[in-house]
Amino acid sequence: MSTAEERALSALSRIEAALRGDADGAGAQLERAALERDCELLREECDTLRRRLAAVDERDARLSAIVGQVEGRLDGAITQLDELAEG
Repeated sequence: MSTAEERALSALSRIEAALRGDADGAGAQLERAALERDCELLREECDTLRRRLAAVDERDARLSAIVGQVEGRLDGAITQLDELAEG
């Protein structure tokens, strides 16, 4: 299980406990602080994952362009070889 998944499950458990009324007084304040911290960590993790996904998408686009160029060159070379074989 990834760190992000563990944080999300932990935060969800605390939210469920708060909704059941398990937290009160000072415990509720600590719980709220922990939830806020977890939410911030999850936001940071989400931002990191978004940046990584954008980088992967960018790389994919570059590689697709390169593959297109290589295909064109190969097609041209094959055509030239066919012409030489026929000529």
